[in-house]
Amino acid sequence: MSPPRRHLWSFRSSRSAAILDAVRRTRHQRRHRLRKLHAAAQDSSGSKASSAQTNGHQGGISQGDDNTRQQDLFEKLPDDILHRIHSLLPIRDAACAACMSRAFLRSWRCYSKLILNDHALRLTHIESEERKAYVIDKIDKILKNHHHNGVKVESLNLILTPCNNIKASYLDRWLRRTVKPGFKELYLEMPLYMKKIYNFPCSVLSDEGAASSIQSLDLLSHCAFNPTSTLGCLRSLKILKLSLVRITDEGLEHLLSKSPNLEELSIFACTGIVCLKIPSTMQHLKFLRVRRCEILCKMMRVVEIDAPNLCSFHYHSSLPEVHVRNCSQLKHVKLSYPGLPSRALFYARTSLPSIARNVESLILDSYCENANTPMLQSKLPHLKNLEIGLSLLGCFGSSYDVFSLVSFLDASPALESFILRVSHYPYLSDPSMLNRDAMARCPVVGDDDECPRRKVDLWHNHLRQVTITGFCSAKSLVELTVHILESTHSLECLTLDTTYGGYDRRMMVYGIIGKCPNSRKIGQCWPMGKRAVEEAHRAVKTAGRCIAGRVPLAVQFEVLGPCSRCHTGNQ
Repeated sequence: MSPPRRHLWSFRSSRSAAILDAVRRTRHQRRHRLRKLHAAAQDSSGSKASSAQTNGHQGGISQGDDNTRQQDLFEKLPDDILHRIHSLLPIRDAACAACMSRAFLRSWRCYSKLILNDHALRLTHIESEERKAYVIDKIDKILKNHHHNGVKVESLNLILTPCNNIKASYLDRWLRRTVKPGFKELYLEMPLYMKKIYNFPCSVLSDEGAASSIQSLDLLSHCAFNPTSTLGCLRSLKILKLSLVRITDEGLEHLLSKSPNLEELSIFACTGIVCLKIPSTMQHLKFLRVRRCEILCKMMRVVEIDAPNLCSFHYHSSLPEVHVRNCSQLKHVKLSYPGLPSRALFYARTSLPSIARNVESLILDSYCENANTPMLQSKLPHLKNLEIGLSLLGCFGSSYDVFSLVSFLDASPALESFILRVSHYPYLSDPSMLNRDAMARCPVVGDDDECPRRKVDLWHNHLRQVTITGFCSAKSLVELTVHILESTHSLECLTLDTTYGGYDRRMMVYGIIGKCPNSRKIGQCWPMGKRAVEEAHRAVKTAGRCIAGRVPLAVQFEVLGPCSRCHTGNQ
């Protein structure tokens, strides 16, 4: 019987851990031996003490020989193998190993993965006014030593947030010293405040050796990126992320033409792009994310996608004119329109069946949707997971009927999971006032009202899980819930959460993730004002009166009310 196969990454990580444990054990044994010798020297006297000390010393020599032999194992390893083992360790363990082994110390001096920021350089204790000079000095020395010693840097993570108005000459020098043949990853985060915009030196990528080896380029900076005809072929580039970068349509088009094997492209708040074109030559592109590209007057107006193997498309910006061709592989779509008012749901229902017919996972976020979702004959036959987020401002007023979301359910015969999140508009500071005003205008289910039944035209034979967060006593929302119950025989779980945060989401408060003992949510509960808490309690009663009696016995039904600890109405 042949031995079981092990994954390469598992073998590497276990091997590196074993080597690091051996180095630590040797270090511990050496310290323990020295403590024993010191204790023997203090407690012994005369010839007896001398004899004991001599025996102890001889024992230490014998034990030291074993430790020396263990160290020799590392000393005899070829440098390339030693460097490879060292590079597989996390940076903290790699630094620790360098403190305990001369062999790893030599490897550390030419460590190829550099993370340079004030935290890694242990300069956070220095005042912010003085920190800039220290950071620049440290980075300059480290990169200078690597350059003069002929050490190749494979990965550079350069975060310069404390260095406001840093001189461009420093950055140019550091990049020219680092971006050489064999260089693979660059992450550059510029300061938030710069008197003059920094022009990224594309000349460092004009060398074919350096250009052909780079695999990941991530620029988070207020800089200009203007690739020219001298740009080398980035044949190994897999990941390209541009955030707050000034680049033109022509510059991006030229950059993409030099990146034939690109797999992931992210564009965030980049000025200068009016027409985003993803050409058919991007045969390997699988993930495309576009966010916040409406800065100033340079708003993105057209998106043309012709990538035949694109799997995921995330768009968070003003919805432009979108054209998608060769979309058979597009399975995951996320659309979010932060503008006021929004038509994200209307756009998705009318356009997605033609541009993403094979979509399987769809996430829609709409703020103040001002048009009801139309009832159409077009289908999304492969859609399995649907998540819709609605802001409360205007959604439950006279302009929008939540029941119109039935159009998405009817268009998705293969739907298995449906999540509806109703929340207040996230940019307003007083959600309780917003909730009160919206609910005052909204038709609600009264104590003596019976929710009207709608005629069921289509059956949802695969829908198993439904979650509604921000459930309230709005009549249209209750009608939507009843419709789901009456048209779904395959339903297994129905959860109605009357709060805002959502029990199935994590929430971080002051950097700490905890679990509220009185809540099903992970983390602390989302704050709610007095009127919001009152409405949540009213929603619980509405669910019990209008919905609970319609739930089949085989369905797991749960109504989550306000947390008795966090939701006191005093927020």
